[in-house]
Formats: sequence, C-alpha cells, structure tokens
Amino acid sequence: MLDFIYNHSPIFFQNIMVSVKGKQFIKQRYTEHYYNELAELKKCSDKYKLQEERLNEFIIYIKENSEYYGKLLNDINKPISFQNLKLLPLLEKEMINKHLDTLVTTKENLIRGQTGGSTGVGMIYYTTPYDMSRKFAYLDYFKETHGVYKGMKRVSIGGKAIIPNMQKRKVFWRYNKPLNQMLFSAYHADGDNLKYYVKQLNKFQPETIDGFTTVIHRMAKYIIDNQIKLNFKPVAIFPTAEALTDEMKIDIEKAFNCPVRNQYASSEGAPFITENINGELEINPETGIFELNHIQGNIYELIVTGFYTTTTPLFRYKIGDSVELYEKLPTNYSQKDIKIKRIIGRNNDFLISNERGIVTNINLSTVIRDAGPSIKNSQFVQNKSDEVDIYLVIEKDINIEKLEKLLVSKLKIRFGETTKFKFKYVDSIAKTTGGKTRFTINNIV
Repeated sequence: MLDFIYNHSPIFFQNIMVSVKGKQFIKQRYTEHYYNELAELKKCSDKYKLQEERLNEFIIYIKENSEYYGKLLNDINKPISFQNLKLLPLLEKEMINKHLDTLVTTKENLIRGQTGGSTGVGMIYYTTPYDMSRKFAYLDYFKETHGVYKGMKRVSIGGKAIIPNMQKRKVFWRYNKPLNQMLFSAYHADGDNLKYYVKQLNKFQPETIDGFTTVIHRMAKYIIDNQIKLNFKPVAIFPTAEALTDEMKIDIEKAFNCPVRNQYASSEGAPFITENINGELEINPETGIFELNHIQGNIYELIVTGFYTTTTPLFRYKIGDSVELYEKLPTNYSQKDIKIKRIIGRNNDFLISNERGIVTNINLSTVIRDAGPSIKNSQFVQNKSDEVDIYLVIEKDINIEKLEKLLVSKLKIRFGETTKFKFKYVDSIAKTTGGKTRFTINNIV
C-alpha cells in the first residue's frame, strides 16, 4: 500500500515520505550502541587484541543464542585463536537460506535484509538496530579519518527503486532531509540522463558522494568528456558495492578534484577493508576476521567472520569475494600478514585464459581505456574457457573493424593466441536486479 501511495504521489510528497523513512533510519542507526562503538574505536590502541577479544565474545554469543551454532559449537569450551578457526565449520549462502530460522539469535526487533544475488544466489538475512548501529559507527569512523562527518551534505547512489516507472519528469533523485542526503537512482544514470544528474550535483553541491562505483564513474566520464566545470569540491568520495579499478579512480578524482577512498564490506555484514589516507588498503580487524584461501598467483578467496552480525551470524562465511595481495601468504599467516593490493570483488569478477591464467578486471579496464572515448560502456562475459563475449556501447560513426582490431591486439597480450573474442554491440549494458553494472562475468568458475 505504501509503495502504491509513493508511486502515485507528486515528487514533493515523495520527498516527504523519503524523509519520514530517513527519521526511521536515524532511530535504527544512531542508538546508544552507535556512540559506544564509535567511542571504543577511537580509544582502541591495539586493533588485533580487540579482534581476538571480539572473536571469542562472538563465538560464545552465537553458541548460546543460535540454535544452529549451539549444536555445531557445542564442544567449544576454550578460547579460539585465529590459527584454530580452520577446524570449525564453514558457512555458505545456501546454508543461510536453508537454516535461517535456526541461525538467528533473536526474534525481536528484526530488520529484514536481502542481497541482490549477483552470483546467482540471493540471500535473506536479518539484522537489528544493535548490529546496524555498530556497523554505521565503523563506517562513520572510517569516513572521519578522511574528513567527512555525519550530517555533511551528501549524495548517495544506490539500488533502491525511488523513481516510479510512470514518471515523465527528468528528476532522478529524492531528498532525505533528516540525513541531509540526496538519493540518486542508479537505474536511470546513463546516456542523455547524465546531464540532469550532473546539473543536480552542481545545484546541490554535496560535501561527499558515496554509492555504486560504476554510476559515479559514469558521471565522472561525462564531466570530463563534456569539459563541465563543477562549482563545488567534495571532501572525499566513497565508491561502494562494485569493484573500483585504477582507471575509474583516476577519472573520478580528475572530474571531482578530490580524493577517492575505496572500501569493502557487504550488505549482510562482512568485516571492513578500507583505504587509509596514504591510499593503502587495510583490513579492519576491529570489525571481523579475514581468512584467505589461495586461488591462483596472489589472488585469494575471502572467508569472513563479521562482528557486526550477531543477529544472523556470519561465522567463517564463504562470501564469494576475492582480493589480490602484494605477496603470497606464508602457510601459517597471521592477520598482520595480509597486505591487500586490490579488491577484486565477486569470485567470478575475473576471466580465465588457458594460456595465461587469471585475467582481472583491472587488466581488462586498461584495454578499454587504450581504445579511447569511442567506447562508452563495456562488459566481458566468459561462458567457455577459450571464448569471451564482449558487449560494447560505442559512439556513432566509429570504424568497427579498426576498433575490433585494436581490442583484439590488446586482449591477446592478456589471454594469448588461443582465446576467441566475440563482439556484440548493444545500446546499454544490462544491470543486475540491484541496479549494479557488472564489468566482468565469469560463468565457468
């Protein structure tokens, strides 16, 4: 009923409804637990000691309050170290979907959440104001290190359907007054619509921008390509939910003339990986445990334990994401040994060459960059080990034969001679149900 009222209301009233929802979020997010967590994070002098304490508190809590873990961890009667974690059972998305009723630790004040299922498996989970407010405390703690504080004028780009299908006006945003937040729709930020987004940015003049990486990058490219002068300068920009390539970061920083700070977590509550003021990626041990399974080279699959998931516990959770390290880990590695070069994201966000092994989205983004501005958008999809489908959105009147010859020459450097490339020209790249645009999709892993 509320959706019907929202979709059939004028925009000014939709802004009021969004603001009412914003007040609800404030009540959920900024509890006493938020301020307690923020204070503890600021006074912490040994992150790894706090991590060890929180790990065992987490294990005791889920053992005593989750029916599922009460059985699995029944024999655990002594403190667990990081090195001993591998002896305990793993958790996968399918298991959460199947055992959710017995996994949860409480039936009170539940807030339902759902992942988009970009790997083919969506997931229902529950959180509470306790978990949510502590997670937001860490997010604000991270942003404060880069000069961004709660209450600053903010633009957020996400996958919520805030624009009714029947709307004719080119107004692709709504204003959440209590949070001083302009919400941009990720579903409409493409093509000719980008000029309306950039015009609104100049009008609103946000102090910070966060949200879907590809949309922020698309706006940045539009600003650069059309030589648009912005009349504001954000303190910092925080891309989320999608992998950030070096080329994307360069473009965004050039367009907005401010630092871009990468971060990794997940809607269901994975611990944080964030970028520090020196541009280095760091695990945040205060928020959870990171176990790494070797895939190939310096690329590792993440298994995470999230301390902000006491409601639907993520304990040794195979989240389906991967990272690239600077160096291969020793056999008995510690949390301090984890030095992250880049966040790859989904485990199928890279392709595979029979000759050269893993080809990351970073390698592929440089191919697109070298082709110049004639390519407006692109996507690489691998359904066979020796074949890659390449979807391209290109400028009109481009010499396709010349473009393909250039791309193939660059791709052969990365894949070798035995991989075939099929080019498919489209008007737009398909988005996921959550409004994201995936750059690489590997359907053979």
